[in-house]
Amino acid sequence: MENKTEVHTLLVSADFEATEKLKFNGGVIWNWGKAEMDSLSADYSEGVKPANFGYDHALAFAVWEDNSELDIEEIEYYIGCSYDFTKDLTINLNASYTDYSDDEPYLYDTSGDLILVNAGLTFRF
Repeated sequence: MENKTEVHTLLVSADFEATEKLKFNGGVIWNWGKAEMDSLSADYSEGVKPANFGYDHALAFAVWEDNSELDIEEIEYYIGCSYDFTKDLTINLNASYTDYSDDEPYLYDTSGDLILVNAGLTFRF
C-alpha cells in the first residue's frame, strides 16, 4: 500500500491597540490538504488465498483507492475586538467567515460556507 499525504497551512494575523482599553485583531487562515492510497493489495501467507464467499477483493481494493482520495481547501477570515471596562471586566466581540471546499467528496459533499459571530464577557478575579 502506498499512502500519499500533503498538507499546507498559512496563518497571517494582526493585533492593533487603538486605545489602552480598546483592542482589535484579525487575520486569515488557509489550509490545503490532499491525500490518497494507492497500490492496495492483500499479501496472503504461504500463497494460500482466503475463501472469498463471493467477495471480489480486486473490486474492493479499487473502490477503497477511489474513496480514499482527499482534496480539501479551507480559508477563514476573522476579526475581533475587546474593550476593557475595568481591569477586571472585558467585553469581546468576534466574527469569522470560512469557505470550505471538498473537491473529492466521499459519502456527501461537505463544501460550504460558515459564518460565526460571538460575544463574550470576561470577568477576572
